[in-house]
Amino acid sequence: MLTYIQIVQLISFTFLMSLGQVLFKKTAITLSVSMASQNNPLGLIEGIIRALSVPWLYMALCVYAMATVFWLYILQRVPLSLAYPFSALAMVIVPIIAIYLFGEKLSWSYWIGVFFIFTGIIIIAR
Repeated sequence: MLTYIQIVQLISFTFLMSLGQVLFKKTAITLSVSMASQNNPLGLIEGIIRALSVPWLYMALCVYAMATVFWLYILQRVPLSLAYPFSALAMVIVPIIAIYLFGEKLSWSYWIGVFFIFTGIIIIAR
């Protein structure tokens, strides 16, 4: 059984990972805007080179680095079989943030999936 502190740590880790995903999306949007202004899709190498000039990418990588170190800290204290299901919370958090930041839409099937994700995590945490 997980302690409340471990649960808070796992949820915090998930928020870090979610923030990283949102920052990666901001990077992708920035690249798309630059592509649209040139009416020419970027190739793989050119896309990588251009991505290296986008500050959002570096922020995302820093957040992911912090999350990775935090994950190692958590895994020293929590069995992987209990910790890993909490990463599924990112499948809930990221799309909800995407509604507000990027104007994305979610279907009813998404909300049904959220219910099952939460149910599963509650069962595992107990």
